[in-house]
Amino acid sequence: MRKIAFILLLIACFGLSEWSYAQSLDYPNASILVTVDELEKNLDDKNMYVIDVRKEGYTSGHIPGAIQFDMDLLVDNSHPIDGYLVQKESFEKVMRNYGLKNDHTVVIYDQGGDTNATRLFYALEYFGHEDVKIVNGGFAAWEATNKKISTSKYNINRGDFKVIEKHDLMMTKEEVKAVIGKEEVVLLDVRSPEEYKGRDVRAKRGGHIPSAINVEWKSVLNEVGVPEFRPLDEIVALLEEVGASKDKKIVVYCQKANRASHMYFTLRLLGYENLSVYEGSWEEWGNDPNMPIVNPSQSKSEFGR
Repeated sequence: MRKIAFILLLIACFGLSEWSYAQSLDYPNASILVTVDELEKNLDDKNMYVIDVRKEGYTSGHIPGAIQFDMDLLVDNSHPIDGYLVQKESFEKVMRNYGLKNDHTVVIYDQGGDTNATRLFYALEYFGHEDVKIVNGGFAAWEATNKKISTSKYNINRGDFKVIEKHDLMMTKEEVKAVIGKEEVVLLDVRSPEEYKGRDVRAKRGGHIPSAINVEWKSVLNEVGVPEFRPLDEIVALLEEVGASKDKKIVVYCQKANRASHMYFTLRLLGYENLSVYEGSWEEWGNDPNMPIVNPSQSKSEFGR
């Protein structure tokens, strides 16, 4: 009883929100993953900023209070690499126009089993926002539990978000090339096994970066029912089996960094700290004849020029 009274006193004195202690999941960094029940309880939080990043469906029904975000605004159309993340000035302008403030608690959801929410999560962390969360199972989880759906549109006031770029969260092609084969670094290819083996070719060349290991991004989600994250021990087993341990630097890549952003979030959820995304991913690497590749489907390696 004394312990309960003490906790209630702390809440009264310091204004602790439910986000601080109501985590029902056992992941090491569970605070960045929100259950639909937790979100529902906090919908009246004036400091919470809910973002719907689904490709479609917002007008027919969304989580109450959520704003609709256009994911195309995250792409730098002037960059030579297709799908590359926008520069800091553009991102800051976009997020201010959407009403984001630096002290907002941002909660993002997509349909579920998608990469949109985690792509925006990564962008926000890369550009310095400190409090970002993802809805476990996305809108599919919200619908599956028959929670209230809104069709209202909400006015957006201009925000004051200020970018603080975290360069260590992103790696360039040359930086990735420099860590190939290093024991303390894991290159984590999260594309499909067919892409990794060079059988599904989505660039001028198929295959993977030398020394890269393969764990498909969606393998961390439930295959049946609502696409929520699998239990902690199952995800840890997947990663440890291929040597992606917390004591190593993990560099994640896919085709255009969208799936890589999902694995980035997953690793953050598991408490990994030394992480980077290779933003150019195979879209850049596979189209550059000077970059070394391994192509198991052709039983050969190309080491570039």
